[in-house]
Amino acid sequence: MRKTIFVLLFVFPLLVQAASTRVITGRSIGIHPNTMQNLIPQIKAFLSRDFGADSIQLVLEKGRYDFFGTSCFDGKDVTTIAFDIKHKKNLIIDGQGAEFIFHGQVTPFKLTESSNVRIQNLVIDWDRPYNSQGTIIGLSDTYVDIQVDGDKYPFEIVSDSIYFLGEGWRKPIVSEYTNIYEPKQLNIAYQTRDNPLGRDFYQAKVTQNTDGSLRFHTRPAYYPVIGSQIVFFHGRYIADGILIMQSKDIALENITIYHTLSCGVSGYKSENISLKKVDIITNSSKGRAFSTIADATHFNGCKGDILFDGCEVSGAGDDYMNIHGMYANVVAIEGDSSVLVAPNGRYIGFVSGEQAWVLDTATMVKTNVLFVNDQQSIYGSDGHIVNYRIAFSKNIRKLIKVGDLLENKDKTASLTVRNCRMLKKNRGRSILVSSPGTVRIENNYFNTAGAAILIEGDIELWNESGAVRDVLIQNNMFENCYTSGDNISDYPWGWGEAVISITPSVKPQSIDARPYHENIRIHNNQFRHFDYAILFARSVKGLAFHDNTLVRTYDYEPYYRKVNFYLDGCREVSFSNNSFSEDFLGKNMQLIHMRRSDVKQSKNDRHAIAIQGP
Repeated sequence: MRKTIFVLLFVFPLLVQAASTRVITGRSIGIHPNTMQNLIPQIKAFLSRDFGADSIQLVLEKGRYDFFGTSCFDGKDVTTIAFDIKHKKNLIIDGQGAEFIFHGQVTPFKLTESSNVRIQNLVIDWDRPYNSQGTIIGLSDTYVDIQVDGDKYPFEIVSDSIYFLGEGWRKPIVSEYTNIYEPKQLNIAYQTRDNPLGRDFYQAKVTQNTDGSLRFHTRPAYYPVIGSQIVFFHGRYIADGILIMQSKDIALENITIYHTLSCGVSGYKSENISLKKVDIITNSSKGRAFSTIADATHFNGCKGDILFDGCEVSGAGDDYMNIHGMYANVVAIEGDSSVLVAPNGRYIGFVSGEQAWVLDTATMVKTNVLFVNDQQSIYGSDGHIVNYRIAFSKNIRKLIKVGDLLENKDKTASLTVRNCRMLKKNRGRSILVSSPGTVRIENNYFNTAGAAILIEGDIELWNESGAVRDVLIQNNMFENCYTSGDNISDYPWGWGEAVISITPSVKPQSIDARPYHENIRIHNNQFRHFDYAILFARSVKGLAFHDNTLVRTYDYEPYYRKVNFYLDGCREVSFSNNSFSEDFLGKNMQLIHMRRSDVKQSKNDRHAIAIQGP
C-alpha cells in the first residue's frame, strides 16, 4: 500500500510548494543494514524507476551499508557510482544516521541534470582509505624510521621499494604532499607544507627493521618531532564523494564525510547548492590525520547561491572550498563573429544566450560584454577536442584579439559561509573564492595552516576566474592562522601571503594601474595572531579594514614578512577604529604602486599604523 504524506520541501534558496511525497523504506526495496553485502545493485534498481510526478523520500534504517566498486584505480572510466541520480526531481535520501562504507573506486553520489534533491543524515567513509599513515619513531642524517600499522595500511617491500595494498590495488607513495602532523593535536606541523622530508624521500631505499617499522634510507630535509604523524598519498583526483553536475537546488544536510577519493563535495555548472552541518573531517576514532584526498569542496562554473552553514573541516588533502569560474583563452579569430578558444580540463564553456566578458590579458580589465549565439566542439584526428568555436551575435573584429580571455558572465555564484570551523588539521588554505557574486563570510572560526581566506583570479596556473565585486568578511575569529604560509620561498605553491590573502595574477606596474578586484570589506573580526602578516592585498579598489581587534599570541614563533598590511596597487583604501594589543608586532603598513592619498585612516588608526613607502 502506498503511503502518502504532505510535507513542505525547502531547498536553499528556493522554497518549493507543498507536494505529495511518497516514502519508500530501504527494507521495502531490499536494502538492509549490517549485511556487509554490496548494495549498489539495489540502489541502481531503485533509481532506475520512473517516479512520475511524485516526490520521493528514501528512508534507510540506521546501521552500516556497504558499497563495492571497481578495484582498478586506473582512471575515471572505471569508477563505480553508488547513487547515480540522473534526471530526477523532488528526491530526498535520508540515511537517519546510517554509515555508508565504500570499497574500491567508487563515487558515492553523482547528481546529473537533477533538481530539488536533498541528501541528509548519513556518514561516508572507506574501509581501506586511499591514504596511508604512519608514526615517525626515529631520525638521523641517513634514515627516517616510520611505524605503520599493517592491519590498517597493509604494505609490502619488493626490491627495496615499498608498495601499499588496498582492496584490489597495490600502489607506491606518489611524490606529492606527504604532509607531517603534530603528534597529539594532529595539526599540520608548524612551518611545514608539502614534501617537508624532501624529494629524495620518494626515491629512498626502504627496508624493514626487526621491530617491524620501515626505514627510509635518506637524509631528511626536515627533522620532525618524534611521534609526528606522516600521511602518504597513492593518487589524486580519482573520484569525488558527492558530485553535482548541471543540477539545481541541491541540499546536503547533517552529513559527515571521513574520506573520499578526491573532493568531498564537487559542483560543476550547477545552481543553488547548500551545505548545512556537512562536516568533512578526520575519523579520529581510527586515529587518522587525513580526510579527503583533494579539496574538501570545489565549485566550478556554478551560479545562484552556494551556502555553507555550521560546517567543519579537517584533514583534507587540499583547500576547504574553492569557488570560481574559468577563463577561456582566445587562440584564433574566425570571420567576423566567431573565435576559437583553447580547451582545458575544467572548461565550463558557453550556451546560446549567455554573456561573455572579454578581458585583456595584460591588464585583466574587462573590455566588452558579448552575447553568445552558439558553441561548437572542434575535434582532432585522434577524436579529442582541440578547440571550441564560440559564435557571437555581432561583429567582434574590433572587440576581441588573440590572447584575450573570455569569462562566462552568467556562470557566477554568490557565496555565504557562516558558523563554520576551519582547522589547522587541514592542508593548504580554507576559503578560496573568485566570483563576482555577493560573498558573505561571517561568524566563523579560523585556525588554519595556510591563508584563512584567499581571493585570487588566476591566469598563471589554473585559469580560475574572476574578479570579486562585493565581499564582506565580518564577525569572524582568526586564531593563530598562517603557521605554514610562505609564498616567498615556495611561490607559486605556497599557501598564501597572509591570514587574508588577495593575490590576483595581475601585478600592478604603476601607481595608475587599474585594480582588478572591488569592494572588499573586513569588519568586526578578531585576529589572535603570533606574527605580522594579517592582510596582503593586491589590485583592489574599495578595500576597507574597520573595527577589527588584533591581539598578539605567543603560541608560535614569528617567521614571515614583517608587515601587517601589505598593499600593492590598491585604491580607495580605508582603515578605521581598529584596536591593537600593546605588544602586537609591527603595527605597520607597506604601500607599493600606491600614493599615500590612496589610504584614508581614522585618528585611532593613524596613530597606531605606521605607513612605509612610497
